[in-house]
Amino acid sequence: MALTQQMDLAAAMPAYVLLAVLAIVVVLLTVVAIVTRAVMAKAPAEDLQHILPGLSQVLAALALFLPWGRGTRGPTVTPPVSVRPPRRGGGRRHTRG
Repeated sequence: MALTQQMDLAAAMPAYVLLAVLAIVVVLLTVVAIVTRAVMAKAPAEDLQHILPGLSQVLAALALFLPWGRGTRGPTVTPPVSVRPPRRGGGRRHTRG
């Protein structure tokens, strides 16, 4: 019954409103694709494990702009621990003054 009500609502809307909504969705997806591609191109391969959780949070925030994206957001993902090898030469040296 709810599906037929939604279909009636879509049929009652003027075509220009539906086209405007479609245009907004396409623009949002294009912005997401451009930003994701730019970040992936500039990021070193070893940093992707830290960058991808941040991009997923950006996508989740942008999804809230979609009409069906209303609701609660999921838990925040903590990035994994770095696997970079330690630097050579030791740590900082503290001198007493």
